[in-house]
Amino acid sequence: MAQTGPRNIIKRLQDTYITNADNADHSQGHLLHVGTPDNGITKYRSFMHFDVSKLRGAPISKATLRVYNSFVSECDAKAWMGVYPVTQPWNQSTITWANQPTVGAGKGTWFGLGHPSCPDVPKKTNPAASNGIQRIDITDWVKAWANDASFPNYGIRFSAQEDTSASYKDFCSMNPVSADYACHAAYNAPTLEVEFNTGSTPIISGNVHGPTYPNNYPTAHSALEFLDSTDPDVWPASGPYQRWIPDTYHSVFDTTLKGDSWAGGTSHKLRPGGTYGGQVLVTGDGTSGFIGVIPYPALAGYHWAINVGDPNDLHGVEMLPDGTVIAAFAERTFGSEGIKGGLAVYSKAQGTPGNWSATPVQATSLAGAHELLYDPSSNSVWAVGDELLVRYDYIDGRLKWGESWTLPKQTGGSKAYGHELTPVYGNSDRFWIGANAGIVQFSKSGAADCYDDSQGAWPLPEYVTGDAEKHWCTNYANRAQVAKRTVIKSVGNDPTTDRVISTCSAGCPETQDRPGTNSWDTAWIRIIRTSGPYSIHSANILDRRYKATWAVPAYQ
Repeated sequence: MAQTGPRNIIKRLQDTYITNADNADHSQGHLLHVGTPDNGITKYRSFMHFDVSKLRGAPISKATLRVYNSFVSECDAKAWMGVYPVTQPWNQSTITWANQPTVGAGKGTWFGLGHPSCPDVPKKTNPAASNGIQRIDITDWVKAWANDASFPNYGIRFSAQEDTSASYKDFCSMNPVSADYACHAAYNAPTLEVEFNTGSTPIISGNVHGPTYPNNYPTAHSALEFLDSTDPDVWPASGPYQRWIPDTYHSVFDTTLKGDSWAGGTSHKLRPGGTYGGQVLVTGDGTSGFIGVIPYPALAGYHWAINVGDPNDLHGVEMLPDGTVIAAFAERTFGSEGIKGGLAVYSKAQGTPGNWSATPVQATSLAGAHELLYDPSSNSVWAVGDELLVRYDYIDGRLKWGESWTLPKQTGGSKAYGHELTPVYGNSDRFWIGANAGIVQFSKSGAADCYDDSQGAWPLPEYVTGDAEKHWCTNYANRAQVAKRTVIKSVGNDPTTDRVISTCSAGCPETQDRPGTNSWDTAWIRIIRTSGPYSIHSANILDRRYKATWAVPAYQ
């Protein structure tokens, strides 16, 4: 779902209100007025305009206009209002009651919430849950704006009954004001929500490269990007359909969480919301130390967030259904063993908005820990490090060491250095493991031989003997293409098409060697079909990506 935003493919262009009482420019106000407060003597209408040109050609399944109804004059009787497609150009600074544009056939709706009569309840850290949010279906208009030249896009008019004070309403405008009780949140600004290319799994990738925007607004910044996987060849033209940053625009107002130094994220995955309901984005960023559980697809506010400090040490994060969050650190020393790397367990309460704590309730060592994965089939947590894959039992909010397997060594006998651990969607018995050594699948059950050494790629036969041949699996589709790269940072398959995506770092072809680029950054996301060669794609040659994951809200 694409949402309006300054970094997204749908953009807010302009909004304002007009009144028969004056000819002033109201385009910079934080409220849009509709209706009449005095039984028809003073009248208000509001206008808004969005750019949907980058959706041209896309199959749109649903489009809604989302607004925040911040005031109604009377609450008991829901008052009628209408939205209308504007049929002539207009300018937010010069439009008046006298020169207002014409409109086409409208849609009626009824809004009854508002402040203070039947108060709406704005939620600062989870604005999507506010009861002042209202949605209006305008699918046919957005489809036409994007794909029908005979139905030009001049925006939308809000208007209401203009003979009764009961119809008067205020809505948040496109200009959030921090002092306003509800309209401080950009989420509450007029927004288009558009579902398109349904059935095609999006790709999520953190990008350190912050593109330059017109007039430097918003300021260039690293972002988590959501990419449409339907046709990656269009990425250079379209770019991501959505970007997210843990900043005030996305209702992360707590400056102690250090959202400004956020660098795109070193771990990001969708999960069932568990104790929070719905779905969530779980993300962690090594540069800033930020870890958050973010409502999805709203991508506004947060259910849970902390900052763990130690730049560049945090690599992996996972949320369990009870709200516990576990983080993997590659360098931090836990306990007295002197081992660098391990897992830290944080309770649901520790990430409470406004009252967070980064002191883990449990820490356990695992050399070079990089990523972890919750397994609902056994209520356990798996983690991968420099040379071990470990299963931990999860009991009463704590981890207990269960079993471990040594990753097959690289050529010459050096450690594999595991980096990635993701589900093999479509086979709940298997995981993907990405390492410096390469890519392999792992079978939890070890029920049957699944290892074939005929291709000469990792893992090599001298390091896979006996029962190991039932766990380290190479019998998956198009292994010749999937496993031919090393120094892997991410790998995973799409449950819809079974395509595999991966990213890799220095020493792997396609990694960009550019001034200012870290050795673990790449511009390219590699996409491998179930047969045939791979392809590589980048929205921008200057992109600096660490991981890419499929947007699948499931543990397995």
